[in-house]
Amino acid sequence: MFANVMSLEVWLSFVAASLVLVASPGPAVALMVSTGISRGRRAALSLIPGYFIGDLTAMVLSFAGLGALLMTSAKLFVLLKWLGAVYLIYLGWRMWRESHQLNNAEPATAGTKNLSAQAFLVSVLNPKSLLFFLAFMPQFLDPAAPAIPQLIILGMTFLCLGLINDIGYALLASSGGKLLSSPIQRLMHRAGGVCMVGAGMATAMLRRP
Repeated sequence: MFANVMSLEVWLSFVAASLVLVASPGPAVALMVSTGISRGRRAALSLIPGYFIGDLTAMVLSFAGLGALLMTSAKLFVLLKWLGAVYLIYLGWRMWRESHQLNNAEPATAGTKNLSAQAFLVSVLNPKSLLFFLAFMPQFLDPAAPAIPQLIILGMTFLCLGLINDIGYALLASSGGKLLSSPIQRLMHRAGGVCMVGAGMATAMLRRP
């Protein structure tokens, strides 16, 4: 059935391109790494459902037409851009403030219920995500074959690769955090906060393609 929808060569090309994209540093990676180092494995892993659902939501909205609407509506693009920018800056400021309370010797459990929601918002409030799915995946579609089955295959492939990538970052960061002293953990959490603020400022300067 797979061969009737998409060739193996095209799918492998998509996998290779997606691996590079999902592993690239960004706000999601910064939040994952700083959380894993400073709060431990449980907190880092709690981010993953939010990222997964956020990416899925962005993908569905993009293919449902919101991505194309962002390309044509300057007001909608600016609104989403500023919502994402303000949230990233707020999250970075919060990470900086809470860093002095962290101690990986006693794994932090307070606030882990909210981490998944934070990850979801980081993913879904990023206009680049919507535009990315609109511009990236169609390059691998065969116009002679039905589009929806191809999009389902590509979408699930991308989400699974992102899930594996997030788990890897969470495990590596949390394992590395155990080797660091508490002051270094707090410093890394602050560095993550600075990265989030920087990502928010970069989002605020985005221009519509």
